[in-house]
Amino acid sequence: MDEHRAVLSMLNETWFGAELAAETQARLASLASMLDFEAGTEILREGDETTEMGIVISGRLALRMLVPGRGMVTILSVEPGDIFGWSVLTAPYRASSTVVATEAGRAIVLAGPALRAALRADHALAASLYPRMLQAVGRRLTATRMQLLDLFAR
Repeated sequence: MDEHRAVLSMLNETWFGAELAAETQARLASLASMLDFEAGTEILREGDETTEMGIVISGRLALRMLVPGRGMVTILSVEPGDIFGWSVLTAPYRASSTVVATEAGRAIVLAGPALRAALRADHALAASLYPRMLQAVGRRLTATRMQLLDLFAR
């Protein structure tokens, strides 16, 4: 199976991609590549330029932030179907957390400049993708709040 078809198949297996229109899935697949990662791999570093957005297919990622006096603190675990690197869509395109693989896995990655250009040029793509992105960010916000409640409860 070629990479394009593999990406389409994997997108359909995630909550993020399953309900996207076929045209949107095809457009994303045309911009995508696969990223395999091992446990311990640092994928993004807090404060660095974000060059790719990813959709986790398998494995697990930890989002970590540098907390003064405490060092790196995991604020959220990212599971299959969830995204990382969404800051690639919002200036100044800087990672708001460090992303580290806690389990080996695979992700679909979309190059930031190409994705931004596609969204500017294709309004149907933008209209289809941005609501899903907002849903992803909303899920992230809810999960982060839950983890913070747990952290403060201790």
